[in-house]
Amino acid sequence: MTKPPHGPINQNAFIVTDVEAGIDYWTRTMRVGPFFKFPKIIFAEADYRGRRHTPDFEAAIAYSGELMIELIKPNGPSIFKEFLDAGRKGVQHFAVFADDLAVAAAAIEARGGKRVQGGSFADGSAIAYFDMGGPEPSILEVACLKSGPLALFGAIRAAGAAWDGTSRTVSF
Repeated sequence: MTKPPHGPINQNAFIVTDVEAGIDYWTRTMRVGPFFKFPKIIFAEADYRGRRHTPDFEAAIAYSGELMIELIKPNGPSIFKEFLDAGRKGVQHFAVFADDLAVAAAAIEARGGKRVQGGSFADGSAIAYFDMGGPEPSILEVACLKSGPLALFGAIRAAGAAWDGTSRTVSF
C-alpha cells in the first residue's frame, strides 16, 4: 500500500443546529476548549455539487491534544445542510492536511472519492470535500493551507493545551 499524499486525520467535524449549545456541551461535558468562533467563512471562490456556490455557515474550533474539533452550523445549501436535512447530526466529516491539493485530490479520486464541495481563500489556501462512499461518516475534507491559517490553528491548539476550563470561547 502506498502512503497517501496527505497527513493523518486531524479533525472531526460535527454538524450542529446551535453552535452555542455545541460549545456548551464540548466545554462542560467533554472538557474541550476554548472554542474559537468564526461567524462567517469567506471564500474567494467555492463550489457545491459541481456548481459555483457561495457557502453560508458558521463554525467554532477547539483542539483536544492534536485533534481538532469543529462545530459547523449550516445557514444555506451545502453538504452540511444536506446532513441535517436527512435527519442526522453529529460527526459529518473527517479532515486531513495536504501540501498539494491537486495531488491529494487525484489520489483520493483514484480510490473512489467524489468531490462534493470545496473552495479557495484569498491567501491561496484551499479545501475540498470528497464523498468516499463508505459507512457514515464518509466525507473526507482535504485542506491545503498557507502559513497564516496554519499559524492560527497552531495558536488554537496551544490555547487548548493551556486551557484551564474557565473560558468557553474566543471570537474573531
